[in-house]
Amino acid sequence: MYEMAVQKGWSDERCKEMFLLGFVHDIGYEFCENQLDHPDVGADLLKSQGYKYWQEVKYHGMITDEYYSEELHMLNIADMSVNSCGKRVGAQMRLSDIKKRYGEDSEQYRRSVELARRLGLV
Repeated sequence: MYEMAVQKGWSDERCKEMFLLGFVHDIGYEFCENQLDHPDVGADLLKSQGYKYWQEVKYHGMITDEYYSEELHMLNIADMSVNSCGKRVGAQMRLSDIKKRYGEDSEQYRRSVELARRLGLV
């Protein structure tokens, strides 16, 4: 996220904010039983702490008309471009990893494929 923000010519402060957003966007996994709930759980936690980009956390990984920002768009692209360990792998390998971990018929995989399509990554 940091590198993407630098390439966009964003300020150093905003680039660092994007680094942090990329770092914390999945924090909800730590506090939920159903993995599909992690964006809401993470957003609620971060919002309660006054975190500026809690809405990006809430809406990441899904396609919705409810909310849009440049930061959310960037987060979704970054999230679909790295594996679960943070290594850059590209969208096709990311989708393969999600499919392997959750199954081809899983909600996680179906959402990820749709997101990657809408982002123009596949």
